Amino acid sequence: MKEIPRYPKTPRLSREQAEALTQIVFVDQKEFPVQSSYDLLFIFGGSHPKLWEVSAQAYIEGKCRQILVTGGYKPNVKRHSSWKYGTTPESHVIKWRLVEKGVREEDIIIEDRSTNSLENVLYAKEIFDFGKVRNLLFVCKSFASGRQYRTLKKHLPSYIQFTPLTIDIKLNNTQITRGNWMNHPGHRSLVYGEYLRIIAYGKKGDLCPIEQMIPGLEVES
Repeated sequence: MKEIPRYPKTPRLSREQAEALTQIVFVDQKEFPVQSSYDLLFIFGGSHPKLWEVSAQAYIEGKCRQILVTGGYKPNVKRHSSWKYGTTPESHVIKWRLVEKGVREEDIIIEDRSTNSLENVLYAKEIFDFGKVRNLLFVCKSFASGRQYRTLKKHLPSYIQFTPLTIDIKLNNTQITRGNWMNHPGHRSLVYGEYLRIIAYGKKGDLCPIEQMIPGLEVES
């Protein structure tokens, strides 16, 4: 399959198409169950400090009993400007920072070989038994939440209830959110690229596919 650029050329979008893209690419947290405590907090790998900041806060507030951190090291990937850890796997760094913020080391499990969202989930299954998990809180960037939620849903047991804990980050010095992504050309391109990935990965069986493509934004097989 041809690799989809991070910032593909984006067609002119109607208001209806933009609304449909929002629903597919960004999860709507209001549509998910909210628990006082979750069996597991799952962190999709990355280098942004917000990943460990919101995760540590959730743990300290008693929202999770264990934290499963995923992420290896992938060369030639742009990382957050604060990254100073060289080729250290992302999950190791996230674990260190979680411990610094008060998370007990024995409550953290790490998966350190994965280099993408699919591997985050598949390799996590190799080291962790999800059989006792009934509700799972997952931490991810908001613009990747639709794709990553569909990846979890595809590969983990159907009885697990998923709840997203999303973070909004800055791209091109402007925060990208579910409500403002249409206002910046770079953000529009990024979101459109996520839509293309969801379609392509759904066809491959990597994630749960969308029911139908957006009219006017159909993608050929």
